[in-house]
Parts: sequence; C-alpha cells; structure tokens
Amino acid sequence: MNRVHLNTAGAGLMSPATVNAMQRFMSMEAQIGSYETELAYEELLNVDLYRVMAGLLNAQPSQIGFFSSATEAWTSILGKLQFPQGKRVWVSTSEYAANLIFFNYLKLSRGIRVEVIPTTATSPLDLEWVQRHLDDDVFLVSVSHLPSCCGVINPVEALGALLKGSNALYVVDACQSLGQLPLDVRDMHCDLLTGAGRKFLCGPRGSGIAYVSPRLLGQLQLNFADLHAASTDGQVNRVDACGARVLEIAEKSFSSLVGLHTALQEYAQAGGGQVSTEPYGLLAQELRRLPQLTLMCDQFEQTAIVSFVPHNRPAKAFVGQARELGLNLWAGTAAHTPLLLKDLGVTHFVRASVGRHVTLAQVEQALVILRSL
Repeated sequence: MNRVHLNTAGAGLMSPATVNAMQRFMSMEAQIGSYETELAYEELLNVDLYRVMAGLLNAQPSQIGFFSSATEAWTSILGKLQFPQGKRVWVSTSEYAANLIFFNYLKLSRGIRVEVIPTTATSPLDLEWVQRHLDDDVFLVSVSHLPSCCGVINPVEALGALLKGSNALYVVDACQSLGQLPLDVRDMHCDLLTGAGRKFLCGPRGSGIAYVSPRLLGQLQLNFADLHAASTDGQVNRVDACGARVLEIAEKSFSSLVGLHTALQEYAQAGGGQVSTEPYGLLAQELRRLPQLTLMCDQFEQTAIVSFVPHNRPAKAFVGQARELGLNLWAGTAAHTPLLLKDLGVTHFVRASVGRHVTLAQVEQALVILRSL
C-alpha cells in the first residue's frame, strides 16, 4: 500500500537526506563520543545552522535561537518579559491554546486584560478595529499566522504595518506557516516569531525556532542563562553571549539540530516559501463538492490545511478508517484552538494538510479514499 500523508500540520515526513544526516551524527557519537562529535560539527551547529535559518526569515544570525519545540520557545521567551500590571494583550481568534493558557496565568499574576481582535465577513482580522483601538495601553499583540485547526491566513504583514511605531510588542506564532509560506520578519515588523521544525519544514521532532528582535531582547529580564552564554565566580553572574542565543539551553538534541539543518537547506533549495499550491487547491476544490462534509472557514483565504466536519460519522472514526485505507489525516478537537472553534460551533473535525512533497497524483489517490467514506 502506498500511503498518502496528509498530516504535515502535525509532523511532516523527513527526507532520506535528513534521516541520513541524523544517523551519521549518532553513529559518530557511538564511535567517538558525544562531546567529540559535537566538536566535529561545531561549524554546522554554531554557525551555519543560524545562518541558514536567518536567511529564510530575512533576519540576522544573532537574532535566531533554537529550542526543543515552538511552545518552549514561545513560553520561555515571553516568560522573561515583565508584563505591566493591568495592561491589555490582544490575541487573534485563531490563537493556540497553549498561548492562551500562558496569558490566563498572567491574568492572575499581573491582572492583564486579554482582548480578542474581531473578524470581519472577509478577513480573520479586523484591521480597521485595530486602527481604532490601538493605544499605549496595548502592551502586546499575539497572532497565529495560521491556526492549527485550518489553513486560514492571518494578514500578519498588514497587522505589523499598523503596529509599527507603537509601543505594542508584536508576536507571531508561525508554527503552521514556517516551511510553506515566505516569511520576512522585517515585512512583518514583529518582535518575536516562533516555529516548529517538525511540521512543514519536514525536520525532526524536538526542534523549535525563534526570531527575537533587538527591541524585545532589550526588554527581557533574564532569570537564567546557561553555561554556553554565562559564567559565575560563585557570587556574581556574568553574561558572556549576546543576541537570542542567551535564551537557549546549552544541552540540546544535537542530532535533531543536524537533521533540522538538512531540512532547512532542502527547503531553501526548493525556493524557501515558493511552494506549489496546486495539490492543496485540488484537494480543497474537490472536498467542497462532497455532500457528506462541511469545510471550515471556507469564506477566508486558506493554504496547506483544509479541515472539515464529516456528517456521516465522528471525526475520530473517519480518520481511523482513512488510515486503514492508506490515508493519514488527523482528528482535531476544539481544545487546540478554542476561540475559533467556539465561534464556529465545532467540537470535532478532520484536518488534511498538504506538505510540499505531496503530489497531484497523491491528492487524487487521497480523494478516491475520501469519496468512499
């Protein structure tokens, strides 16, 4: 059975080159030792990895940090930010649940007020509302570029243009856009952008990425700096590193970072955001014609992810039967994007996500299975 993988929004399939790079690193670790292997890969791990990632985001290498996941990057960095008492935080309706949990704790500890940017009939962000209500009381704006539940594209560049010059810090969660859409942190005017290596970049699990602007870095209060970035005489700490690397933990999964390096190179060589949308377009077009399901958020521009509610069976059963027939989908719940799913009145759905390696022929094969269900 030739399996079709339409669950890239969960985790993309690593290429043979990525797997081989990780295997070579781990084989060397087994042969000569882990520390010795790290030294042999010093240029890749400490220079080229940051250079390649910075190039994909139009950033400087010193503004890039690597973490074990996007959630760790997002929470650990914003956890070092001192939120003023009672200030306002804006979020999108597509905000990821872990981000909302973070802000809910800040409601208790700092009395912040979380406000949701409204949508319009044609846009997932009401930019006119943003213009009318933006003032110095808005401390931070957090937006998911694409939600984890569907492929809605939030206009992060247009929002950034409105926020530019204000006091509000601007955070973009790019977990579902990194690896399929061109991302330029200068065009976005964002202060923090986080993403996962395992999704549309098709890197390994255990790899997360962050871009940190100089403005945000200057406002963070370090509560810890690891030994790659700091030292102490036992009484006084001295921070020796500068840039986003001071936010990292020294002990990492270096085999995962080696695999991520290969995945980043492959993505850059493939165009770095110039990904064909034909397979996704065909899938979305044909799913609209099936009477046994309803597409989610079909009024908005979307890419890569198409989600739907099946009428004839529960989402989990639908996904299980598709998997038995050779098609990988994902059964989603409202728990991951609670604000958006509450607005839609949806609790369970099926998510199909098309990575750049999925061909038109594979989409046709998937549609045969989907029509049979």
